Formats: sequence, C-alpha cells, structure tokens
Amino acid sequence: METKNISHSPTQIRKVGITLDKNRALLKRLRQKDNINLLADRSFKWLRVKGFNFNYHTHIDSLPDGRLAVMCYEEGYVIEVDGIILLPSPCTTLLA
Repeated sequence: METKNISHSPTQIRKVGITLDKNRALLKRLRQKDNINLLADRSFKWLRVKGFNFNYHTHIDSLPDGRLAVMCYEEGYVIEVDGIILLPSPCTTLLA
C-alpha cells in the first residue's frame, strides 16, 4: 500500500475548521426549531438551504441499534431514508 505525503497549508486547515464550526452551529440551531426534527426531510432541507456541508464531519459513531451517527464534534445526526434525524441533545445524554 502506497502512502502519499500530503502537506496541508494553514489556509486549508482553517477552511476545514470554519466549515466544521458552521456545521455544528447549524445542527445546534436546528435543535432549537419547533417540530422541525419531527420530519426528517424538513431537517435535511433546512440544513441544505442554510449551507450545511454534508461532506464534512469529525467522526462517525455506531449506535446500539446498528445505525451510524454522523458527528460534528458533540452534535450528530442519523441519515434516514427520507432525510436526517438529530441525535438527542449532548447535554441530555451526559445527564442521563
């Protein structure tokens, strides 16, 4: 297996950080919307219109039921057939 030596400029790294921060902020804002998370397709459309970049995330977690959660720092969502469903609030998870 061949590995490539890829050097990333500070500008590229900063752009990725800005995109991840924006994605996290949008997930937090979506959580505040009344009833928007009840319909997966509305959540997906709202994020897309607001500029969420689905190509950027920090990691992927496996859920107990076998689904995969796409994470952006502490915020996350699960991709469903008809859109996305937000994970429970990170604060709620820590207190449970």
